[in-house]
Amino acid sequence: MRWILAGMAFALAVGLAVGTAAMRAENTRLRLRLEREHGYVQDASMELRRLSLQALQQVTPERMAASLRRHLTRDRREANVAWL
Repeated sequence: MRWILAGMAFALAVGLAVGTAAMRAENTRLRLRLEREHGYVQDASMELRRLSLQALQQVTPERMAASLRRHLTRDRREANVAWL
């Protein structure tokens, strides 16, 4: 009877060890995936900042005025359509 209990305790210990190793492997896999995605987000954020600065450097007062006129014209048209 003692040997059966000892064998069952050993089997339980082995099962726990295997389960723990599987969970750690899954956690490692997920952590690596999250780190990779975090890197992609950081790269995209840096690219967005770079493009924003580049766009600001290329803006001239004439372009800003033309853009404002286009937006105001569009907003007026949308307001007129909303009243119909």
